[in-house]
Amino acid sequence: MAKVAEIVIHDTEEEYLAEFISTFVGKPFALSGVAVSIVEADFHHVFSEPKKGGSGAREFSKRRAKKMRFIQSILSGEMLTEVMLEHDTGNIAVFCTDLDCVIYLRVRKGSGKLQLGTFFDFGREHTKMYEKQKRKCAPVSETHLQELVS
Repeated sequence: MAKVAEIVIHDTEEEYLAEFISTFVGKPFALSGVAVSIVEADFHHVFSEPKKGGSGAREFSKRRAKKMRFIQSILSGEMLTEVMLEHDTGNIAVFCTDLDCVIYLRVRKGSGKLQLGTFFDFGREHTKMYEKQKRKCAPVSETHLQELVS
């Protein structure tokens, strides 16, 4: 059976924000039985990239926003994933090689939840970027994941 991950194409950032809100905000997503919280404020971080010039400022990334439904496909369990714990941040990394991307979820200790942190695709250098990101991580079991948020 074929798997499908949609690409969303809009003209403006505001249209992408409206799509994000209607698709994700307040919807019941989970990873290995742990609820994933997605709020409107997540949009600006998830779909932004550093501006060129190294100023530290960020700008909207239409390239990332077009792939927002990849997040839905991954969190709904439609795609094969590899769930890992990022060593230095304690975030959960959900790798999906079929979509050449990774979702990072923040651990909300004591809440029983994870929160959408960021998402990015691996681009032209997908194998190199996948391996670079994966080196920062270690496998995490479903039991350990549930312990992290309790």
